[in-house]
Amino acid sequence: MADDEFSSRGGVAYVDPGVRAWGQGFASHKNATWPFARLRVDAERILITSLFGTFTVTRTNLVAITHFRGMPVLADGVRFATSDHEDAVIFWMLRGRKVRNELLRRGWKVR
Repeated sequence: MADDEFSSRGGVAYVDPGVRAWGQGFASHKNATWPFARLRVDAERILITSLFGTFTVTRTNLVAITHFRGMPVLADGVRFATSDHEDAVIFWMLRGRKVRNELLRRGWKVR
């Protein structure tokens, strides 16, 4: 990763790509709670590492980054969908606004 890297601890859930919000068919295929996942972001790629390995987002494989609403606890989520992975990945964190701002600052569009 580049020198200008942002990193945050959180949780991760692997879900069907069509899931848009908690309670709308939300079912996790794999799940790791805080602090067993880490998000690393720079201008070139996003890495989400957990007990399940590394999920990599690049400018070429990115389908969408969306704010994931409705988690019934204090956490906030960002959903990452890529063209080369059958599951989308939701990264859960306590500092949701900070994470979204850091993604935007590095040129990643968050819907």
